[in-house]
This record gives sequence, structure tokens and C-alpha cells, in this order.
Amino acid sequence: MARGFSNGKIKKAGILLEELRSLQKFRAKYHVFPPNESRRLCEQMNELAESIQEISHPQNEDELFLSEAKRRIRGEAAYLAHRLEGKTYDFDSVLEILGIPREDVDALKPWLRRNKNKTMGAVERLYSSKEIGSYELLPRMDIPSIRRQTEEVAAAHIQNYHKILGGFLETLTKVGMYLRDIDAQPTTEERSYFSHLENRLALSVLAFCFSTEEGISKIREKDLVRLYGHEGMGHSLNRIITLSSSLPEFLKIDSDLTISSEESLAQFYERRLLEDLKQNPGVQEKLGIKHKFQEIYQEVKDAEQIEKYFDKLYHYAIVVLADKSFGDLDDKNGIKKRLDYLDELSLNKGYTRDFILKNRENIDEEGNLNSGLVAELRYSTDPVLRARKEFSSNGMRYIGNERGIIDATLLTGFWTPKGLIQRARVIAENYSRSES
Repeated sequence: MARGFSNGKIKKAGILLEELRSLQKFRAKYHVFPPNESRRLCEQMNELAESIQEISHPQNEDELFLSEAKRRIRGEAAYLAHRLEGKTYDFDSVLEILGIPREDVDALKPWLRRNKNKTMGAVERLYSSKEIGSYELLPRMDIPSIRRQTEEVAAAHIQNYHKILGGFLETLTKVGMYLRDIDAQPTTEERSYFSHLENRLALSVLAFCFSTEEGISKIREKDLVRLYGHEGMGHSLNRIITLSSSLPEFLKIDSDLTISSEESLAQFYERRLLEDLKQNPGVQEKLGIKHKFQEIYQEVKDAEQIEKYFDKLYHYAIVVLADKSFGDLDDKNGIKKRLDYLDELSLNKGYTRDFILKNRENIDEEGNLNSGLVAELRYSTDPVLRARKEFSSNGMRYIGNERGIIDATLLTGFWTPKGLIQRARVIAENYSRSES
């Protein structure tokens, strides 16, 4: 296939995704898609997807881009058709559209079985190790004096962490230098965010600040460390590196099809920062947490285990709810079979029972579980873990120059899960050949 011809299709993918973004902005404002333009775009995306040959095992960058362009355009067209026409999809079709690996879904139950006792141990350890003498209250941001005090405390800690951790990460990986360009500030919004227009990382004070019963504003260091890894090293660097890269334009546009890769990245760097700090007592000391770092570390690891268990249990409950082999959801026996099946994995049986009973009517006219709920399974996949296995299988270690290559690979572009894994394999194989 001529490279110029391939580039034309890759460029066309970017143009179509920009048009799709315009339609999405229109819908966000007026709560409706313009039907004629939407149908035209849907047809054009399907035509482009059909014109690109299926490449199951890309061998080079050009094939990688074509493979991902086909996957993105085909998935976006299906998603738009669903929104526009109300087209229904069965469970497996939703997984295919969103690029959710079936093996990750199938791995949920075995993981839960292996980790139930470990998670119960984490719960008991947290309870016995943490003396909760008073309530940690959400800051009352509607009261000017408390808001001002909270913002001042948060801003001081954010600036300190950003300066120290930014410098520290520059010594570990080449991508760390991008942190210099980021302005880290507190926000009173419920969710943290990154604005690429101002290169501003806004960390939600509600995520790591609290008020004592006496009205004093304080921070939870463990939550600030996790938040900085998740939002700073993960989402912010992913966006700033991607938008400044030379990748094709369609890979600079995020969407519902890339969310699982983006979140997998953020979770990886959240965990990675904690491990890097564990190996560097000097940085702990600069942050003022050396004297209690081991306590912070253990609490975070236990909390992560519990959070991960409940996340996977939630995802597995979706799988069980969607499984028609248990019977109809409007039949008492079908409900009972599902509840009994989930009981063996539940830490608190009320959780899964509430979920099943709440969503039992969340089905379409063909008996399929609502595709929006099935789409939550995109968060069950961990493409970064699979991508890192591609590097390790090619002899690359997460240290020194090779860490820089791995980080740059993971953080550059908005990829579907399958695309990110393929990109890692192509780059790892090329690196391995160049070093041999």
C-alpha cells in the first residue's frame, strides 16, 4: 500500500473526527444532534472504515495508524448511530465497539475469587490500624472564611508538591520535563481537571482537604500524592504531550473509545508515583512526610485493594446482569439466580443485591442490558498493564532511558485499548531490533 494513499486516509479520519466533535458540541448546547448532518457523517465514517483493510498485527507505524484509524472511525460511527437512531446492541457488540478485550471481562470472576480474602484482610487491617477519633468533614466552601482558609492551605501544599515532585520526576524520566510547563492550582470544583489552553492543572480541594470538628482546614497527604500522580503524571501529561506531538490529528482527539486507556494510564501513574517515593526517602523528607510515609504507603495500598475489589465487583455485576443464561430479568427466578451467583463474591451482600434490583429494568426491547451500563466495562480493562508486558517481553526495563521510552509511548496519543497495546508492541520490537 502506497504511503501517500495511507496518509490520505489517516488525514481523512482526523477531519471526520473533528466534524464529529462539532456535532457533539452542538448536542451539548441544544440537546439534539442535527439529523441530516449526523447521518451524512455516519455514512462517511462507515465508508472510510470499509476502505481501510483489516490489519490485525501492524508491523510498522503506518500500519499501526491505519489499524487504529479503522477501529476508531468504525466505533465512532456505531456510537453515533446508536445516539441518532436508537440502534440497539447486544453485550458482545458493545464490547467490540468500545474495544474492550473479552479476556479482561472473562478475567473478572477469577480475580475476585483470588482477591476476596486479601481484600477482607485489608479492610480489617485498616480498621485496626486507624484510630478514628473525630470526623473528617468536607470543607464548607459556602462559608467565605472556611473557603479562604481551605484554598490557602491547599494552594501552599499544591505548589510545594508540584515543585518537589516535578523536579524529582525529571530525574527519573524524560517526560518529567513537561511538568515544568504546567501551572498547578487548587479548584473548588468537585473534579480535578487539566486545561491545555492555559496548561493549568486544577486539583480539587475536596479530594484531599478536610475540616476538623473545630473548623481547622487540613490535608490528607496520601490523597494529595495519589491525586498528583493520577491527574498530574497521568491525565495532564497525556494531554500536553499528545497535543504537542507529531501524531496524526485523529490521535489527538479523545472520545468514549479512548477513555479506558486514559484512565488506565492515570491509575498506573498514581501507583507508580507512590512506588517511586517509596524508593526515595530524600524526597519524602522534602515533602515533610518521611516520618509517616510507611503508614501512608500501607494505608494507600490497603485502600487501593478495597477500591479495586469493589470496582471489579461492580463490573462483574454488570456482566452477570447482562447474562441471559440466568433467565429473564422480569422473572423472579432469573433475579434470584443472579443474586445467589454474586453472593459468594460480595463482601457486603447488600451492595450487589441493591445493584441488581436497581438495574433489573435497565434493558432494551430485545432484552439486552442497556448499552450505556455495559459501556461501564471499559473501566474494567487495563491496557497499560498489557502494553507494559509488550515492553518487558522485548527485554525493556522500566528504568533509565528505557523508562523514558516506555513513558513517552504510553503518554503520547489518545488510543483505544487495543491500539495502545499494538503501539507498545511495535515500538518495543523496533527498539529491540535496534539494540541487537
